[in-house]
Amino acid sequence: MALKKASSKYPGIFINEYKNGNVAYYINYRNEEGTPRLKKVGMKTKQSNYTIMDAYDRLIEVKHKIATGEELPKVVQRKAKVLFEDIFEDYLNWAKANKKTWKHNDLLVYNKHLSYLAKSDPRTLKPKDFEELKQRKLTEVDKKTGRILAPKTVQHILATARHIFNHAIKNELIKNLTNPIGSGRVRMPKVENQKIGFFTKEKAKELLELLQQRENKRLYELTVLLLFTGARFSEVSRLTWADVNFNTNLIFFASSKDGNARYIKMSNRVLEVVNSLYKNKINTLVIPTIHGNKYEKMPKDWQIKVDKLIPGNENANKDRLTTHSLRHTHASWLAQSGVDILHIKEQLGHKKIETTMRYSHLIDDRRHQATEKLNF
Repeated sequence: MALKKASSKYPGIFINEYKNGNVAYYINYRNEEGTPRLKKVGMKTKQSNYTIMDAYDRLIEVKHKIATGEELPKVVQRKAKVLFEDIFEDYLNWAKANKKTWKHNDLLVYNKHLSYLAKSDPRTLKPKDFEELKQRKLTEVDKKTGRILAPKTVQHILATARHIFNHAIKNELIKNLTNPIGSGRVRMPKVENQKIGFFTKEKAKELLELLQQRENKRLYELTVLLLFTGARFSEVSRLTWADVNFNTNLIFFASSKDGNARYIKMSNRVLEVVNSLYKNKINTLVIPTIHGNKYEKMPKDWQIKVDKLIPGNENANKDRLTTHSLRHTHASWLAQSGVDILHIKEQLGHKKIETTMRYSHLIDDRRHQATEKLNF
């Protein structure tokens, strides 16, 4: 019998995992004489949904009876309930092992937007609670930016909460738990993605010249790679020298949850920047920070430069040109040059053609121009 501790969160609980998937739960305690005892209290099978919390409740009952000689009142027996902060902690441990973005996408969202639910019993949370959260966040002003939270941000907050509940249900952290956000119980805020801002070639040229004049060329180098490859910031920041082929002048962008794998040809400007980075490389990352770490986001000074360069950009809300606009700009320029929608999809690594269709109206402009030339 190979027993092991079930979890550091539940001291005194041991498990024995069988090859058929069954799990036996044991409690470890001292009896009235102080002698250590190990007692089997339950079995999780396909027919029985016995959980670690059931075993822990049983341990509390046994210890109480030993200490007082009385049975634990049923009301008190269920006092050791799992709180929202408990299922989040379990989810976060999973995220740390499975998600590179856990710190930004999960921990930050919880601390900033969901921590007020920490002491809540997940079983008492209803769709109405998250509908109220949604409405509150859609009118909330971000303290750092001074702007109302974008619908996409609110979507992400609700999605994080949904993931936490799904994790608790999948891992049976609580019996008979339902997801108050799942199955359309809370409608996600609508995100309008059709109108996309992008740099004109004149403004892009001005920006590059402005950044190139700086003593520290990192903002210039990041901008060139983003603008002329069309890659996401996360894709560029995690590039390693193993992804760059100087013989074919191709950069390989690996697949991720957001995008497909693809090769992108280096333009002359990109090749110039990459060669310079290679000569001054300090580790395996193509474009690391000055400390040799991976960039998590574009340095703030970049947005300040763009806002100064383009009048009204700072207060343009959803039309504001940001780091991600460099990717939109790349795609828009391809569309305006007559590249068909399928090739743009491949270039950007989109998983769905629907995502690429936002640029189709730019291709239509070229099509209409070509049609007009048929007149005689």
